[in-house]
Amino acid sequence: MLWSFIFGLIGIVLLTVFCLVGAFSVPQIAYWMMTPYAKRLLEKAGIPRKLDTKSWIKIIVLTILVGTGFVLTIITAGIQGVRAGMSFFELSLRFVIFFWMVSLFDAIVLDWWMFTKTDIFGVLIKKKTGETPELWRVDPQWDGMEMLKLIIEVVVSAILAFIFIKVV
Repeated sequence: MLWSFIFGLIGIVLLTVFCLVGAFSVPQIAYWMMTPYAKRLLEKAGIPRKLDTKSWIKIIVLTILVGTGFVLTIITAGIQGVRAGMSFFELSLRFVIFFWMVSLFDAIVLDWWMFTKTDIFGVLIKKKTGETPELWRVDPQWDGMEMLKLIIEVVVSAILAFIFIKVV
């Protein structure tokens, strides 16, 4: 189970890199993922909604790099698990641990703590506009689908375990 935890930590690092680098290099991605109130604050600060070509390139490169890291982590976790003699249940559990660590970290640290308890949102606006924002913190970025996502991750974990056991 130590390996499962390590793979989960790798997923957390990749998610954090994507969120922080993405937010500061292409703040427009916030329009896709934030609450309506936060979006209004970005518009009021003068951060445009549309992505220019340079921003598209940045987000595509970042997505490819981080996405590749996620896929390689999943492949490595699956192959290592099968070679270690894990059963279907154990390998499914490994993937659940990986996905849930990333999801819970995202919900608790990135969506709740970072936006409601730190000034990261205001820092983002100040860095991009040079002006001091009226508001430094916003509501958590929850969409009400968190439990459904966790259930879907269990199903995806079982499918991945099945594939790895049959293929490797």
